[in-house]
Amino acid sequence: MVPRLLAEQPEEWRLGRLTVVVDRTRGAAQVRFARLPVARASAAGGEVVAACRRALARFQAESLPPDQLAAALIAAHPGGAAALLDLVPRVGRAAGRRRYSRAQFVWDLARMRRERGLALPQGQRIAVDVATGAGAPAGALWIEDESGTGQYYRTLRLLVNP
Repeated sequence: MVPRLLAEQPEEWRLGRLTVVVDRTRGAAQVRFARLPVARASAAGGEVVAACRRALARFQAESLPPDQLAAALIAAHPGGAAALLDLVPRVGRAAGRRRYSRAQFVWDLARMRRERGLALPQGQRIAVDVATGAGAPAGALWIEDESGTGQYYRTLRLLVNP
């Protein structure tokens, strides 16, 4: 993980697929994925790297394979444009998970996109709708690519390919 400074105030670093916000006055760091907190550590470099490695290992170990995520999305989707935040617990239940975090959901969507696009069985595909307006972050999830760029999305639709 090669660190890249993203912002000086608050101090924020990119470490691979994660970001770390450092509070030097408290000697603490918050590890984030998709702008969601996923771990905490002291501000010491070794502690931060260890927390990042643990978070990545947890994401990988708990990740739903794309076929399983696709089946859970189809089972959980109520039709039309479904709010992403409402889908997270429904997808978790459909996949048989007691706990399924927003960060894990975004991780799994990103994995699906990397491994097979957002294609689903029976000629369906996933479309996510951008959250727009001044209050875009409220009620939306940040979905990013491997470089860390991305945007907020609010709803998800299942479409039939033409």
